[in-house]
Amino acid sequence: MPPPPARSSAFLANTIRLLLASRGLTLAEVSRASRSAPFYDRAHHIPHNIYDAIRRRQFNPSVYQLAVLSQLSGYRFVDWLRIFGFSLDEVARFQSTFPSPRTVELDTNIYHSQTGVLWFEDAAPSDFSASLVPLSRWLKAGASRPAGSLPSGKTPAYRFVKIGTEDAYAYPNLLPGSIVRIAARPVTLRQESGHRRGTRLFLVAHGGRLVCSPLDWTDKNHFVICSRHLPYTSVELETGPQTVILGIADMEFRRTTKTEVPKVRKRQNSFRPIRAQAQPPSTHRLGDFLRHARIRAGLSFRDASAHTRVIARTLRDPRYFCAPGSLSDYETLNSAPRHIHKIISICGTYFANVEGLLKAAGIDMNALGQLPVPDDVVGKSQERVVSETPGRFVGMRFFQSRFRQLPYFLHRSIASYLGMPELSVRDIFWAGGVRHFTHRFLANAVFLVVDRRKKKAVISLSCPKWAQPLYVFLRRDGSYLCGSYSRTDGILVIHPAIAGLPTLLRLRDGDEVEVVGRVAGIIRSLK
Repeated sequence: MPPPPARSSAFLANTIRLLLASRGLTLAEVSRASRSAPFYDRAHHIPHNIYDAIRRRQFNPSVYQLAVLSQLSGYRFVDWLRIFGFSLDEVARFQSTFPSPRTVELDTNIYHSQTGVLWFEDAAPSDFSASLVPLSRWLKAGASRPAGSLPSGKTPAYRFVKIGTEDAYAYPNLLPGSIVRIAARPVTLRQESGHRRGTRLFLVAHGGRLVCSPLDWTDKNHFVICSRHLPYTSVELETGPQTVILGIADMEFRRTTKTEVPKVRKRQNSFRPIRAQAQPPSTHRLGDFLRHARIRAGLSFRDASAHTRVIARTLRDPRYFCAPGSLSDYETLNSAPRHIHKIISICGTYFANVEGLLKAAGIDMNALGQLPVPDDVVGKSQERVVSETPGRFVGMRFFQSRFRQLPYFLHRSIASYLGMPELSVRDIFWAGGVRHFTHRFLANAVFLVVDRRKKKAVISLSCPKWAQPLYVFLRRDGSYLCGSYSRTDGILVIHPAIAGLPTLLRLRDGDEVEVVGRVAGIIRSLK
């Protein structure tokens, strides 16, 4: 769904009046009710002159005032946010693009059920045994679908984490900055007896910290976390209340053009517990919740403030910026910041769950109004549910059955995550039919995302052969291949990354082969 549209002050005031009237309420009644139980606090009070204040642009609602409007009117909290120009779904956009020193879990919720997710229709019969084919050969962009109508759109069955630069224990199997899907299921020594030497990657939570790493089991309750390629501290842990194996990594979303370098700091102890983790974060004071989230992400106030500046510049509103001193002050308070802009910025910067932060601030969205705002009041939604006509979505049904849960929360951020201005079905190549890749990055690759703007060969003398940039090529016979290349007098010297081809190909540029673009991202299975 695009950002909430800008509303004129007169339109906004009239919309609020119509919404209250649709529930048989007047502003005077709402204002009086907001001063009585269970609200009491001045932060919850709805002013009796709100219409006039909106027209004069002197009213900016607090999160508590919107919670009161939701509870008294019965309409959803996220709908009230949208009416005033806010979208909690912006949080996932920034969490996926910001770097993190430590491994963090992403907020995968799509808070507004009417958020439109681009869907694809069949353009031609699909042949998933093909080795390397652009998806545009089989699929075409269709109508957007509301997130609430998508399979698993409401109850995610997987966790998604982002690998940090300072705890990349699985490097180079997982790169810092990669988004990894975790299949949440219990793990026992008996199940892993055939994988004891680290062929699987696990997500481990210890003392409020997360790490994705191979494990070496010493007995049924003890295991060792250690990196195979970087000098991180090896730690032996015992499963228990403070140490939990959350699941097994089964898919990686890897970007190849904006790679981050792993860091190993002196005297690093990656498993020092976070003190604020004595209770679940949702039961903390808000200040404790914020402190825990910031420390868990490994951010200083200065670094976090720099991220909020990026958010303010991207959303073109200076109120999203949080100064370092303000971020410090928020950790001493037990109430949410006055401006909703700050809440969105903090969640996007700290990799915090919006619903958890609001609960810590005393707002439970599930206990507020649950009715959707009527279309005839705010304008009919631009999104519609497309009918499941037999044979119309064979390709999408195949992907859903194979991958079970698609990362819908990345629908608006995947292009910026990969460093591309936009992403279309033409840029995505199916690679699931390739039996074997010879390039380390492409092991078990399912999709390749290609940036068609970048065709010029880039050779890095400081990188080994397996780390050189990858490109997709179109041959004269209509087939595609992937690999690195150099150009000499109109001849492309290609090193294919697909097994079964010669180790070196010399083809005439334009006559025998064409450079489609540089591989910007890889989606691969980790099973």
